[in-house]
Amino acid sequence: MAREFVIGLFRSKGIAEDAAHRLRTEGVTADLIALIVLHDYASSDVIAPELAALSVDPFVWGDARNSFAPLIANGETALFVAVETEADAQDAVDTIRQYSPALIRVVTPLGGHATGRDVR
Repeated sequence: MAREFVIGLFRSKGIAEDAAHRLRTEGVTADLIALIVLHDYASSDVIAPELAALSVDPFVWGDARNSFAPLIANGETALFVAVETEADAQDAVDTIRQYSPALIRVVTPLGGHATGRDVR
């Protein structure tokens, strides 16, 4: 299976950090977890520097502006978890779900583009 990312979108940084701590407690190594916080911005044009940083981050593959920007806006926090297997993905989803995220999406980066499915 290709590496996937489980992304949980939270309305506050604190709740996202709690979910990240829980993932580490359950055995996910810190190098497989990333938190990205965007402050209150009106449009993706204003957050261009943050999106550019996402594009060069080794944790995020593909076109960040089109793949991930729709997931994070208005001060929300995205929790990214890199997974290798479907079981790891399901474990991450189950853990993230305990913290009532606004959205959970499993994303597979393919050739510079990301395909994903929302999980609820």
